[in-house]
Amino acid sequence: MSYQKILVAVDFSKHSLKALKHAQLMAEAFKSEVELIHVTEIPVYPILEDVAVTGLPGLWDEGLIEDIVSASDSQLKHLAEQGNISNYRTIVGVPSSEIVSIAESNHINLIVMGFHGASGFSRLIGSTTHSVINDAPCDVLAVKLESD
Repeated sequence: MSYQKILVAVDFSKHSLKALKHAQLMAEAFKSEVELIHVTEIPVYPILEDVAVTGLPGLWDEGLIEDIVSASDSQLKHLAEQGNISNYRTIVGVPSSEIVSIAESNHINLIVMGFHGASGFSRLIGSTTHSVINDAPCDVLAVKLESD
């Protein structure tokens, strides 16, 4: 099988950085197009008024959201420049859902991501990678570190 469009999802963990290296080697071998993404999940905290009125927790203030997205954009731009990748973007949302959605809408042939992400709780509550593997419309390569 030939992978013409490879989506690399990074969360800036060691696993995802190794996944990016693997994707670049595969892209070179298959002469593939690479798209690099980072999905920022905005933290929420309960505000009693919001919960009482709407039943939903409130969001952090807009300034904090902009700061989080800006910092992610900066890191992603640096990775893209290092890897000579011109197609990259930061998205706000639920990582597994956004990765699958982009793969579907962009007709991606392969998703490459780290086996474990930045979250220390992934083994307890399920990981983004596990969700993507189950829901993706294409092949998924989950890259492990040697020590796993």
